[in-house]
Amino acid sequence: MKLNTLSYVIGAENTIEAGKEYFFGQLWDGNGDGEELLESETIAVYQDGEELIVDFEILEPADDILQTRVKVIGIN
Repeated sequence: MKLNTLSYVIGAENTIEAGKEYFFGQLWDGNGDGEELLESETIAVYQDGEELIVDFEILEPADDILQTRVKVIGIN
């Protein structure tokens, strides 16, 4: 399954796929507590009116959480 990224500024990818690496800013829409979402390593992503759960692991933390590198483990 592929999802659209939320930020084209910090990454060149147009879609999110399981098994690939992204910046957290490509997954997070800015709503809610970003630090808490990073800690949970799970985020809800909405596409075409459907809620999908994206599980990820943190690969490289950054001072700006949007720049934190993550690897998507699964999309449900």
